[in-house]
Amino acid sequence: MSAGHEPDPPQAEAPANRVRAMLIMHGTLGPALLEAARSVYGPIDDVPVLSNEGLSKQQIEEHIAGVVADWPQGGLVLTDFWGGSCHVCAQSVARGDGRIIMLTGVNLPMLLHYLHNRDHATPEELAAGMQQRGRDQIRTQRGDGR
Repeated sequence: MSAGHEPDPPQAEAPANRVRAMLIMHGTLGPALLEAARSVYGPIDDVPVLSNEGLSKQQIEEHIAGVVADWPQGGLVLTDFWGGSCHVCAQSVARGDGRIIMLTGVNLPMLLHYLHNRDHATPEELAAGMQQRGRDQIRTQRGDGR
């Protein structure tokens, strides 16, 4: 649930094999990205979002550690860009834990790929597919069609 928004209606219990994920991003980017995904995908009630805004490095790391501790089969930590405080904190928590895969530069096509495939793909398959989807959606087009 994002600040200032009503929670999504309850959904059926998630499949046991669902790959978990969380968004860790600067400012209001995470809630905005999740809201955009909801407008395309539908209700999403199981992807936690963390903003670094107003939090110390220790607070961010503690929050991430608390979330991923509940992922018995591992999952994906999705950040906005490589080397930023969100990524650095996530990397610190995930270090040495092969169950956690981090993806940076997350955009809407990547998040939608995750949502559509999280119940039947492994974390590794999801990460590879999300990375490819993100790359495929970055294009240059001139107004004159060239």
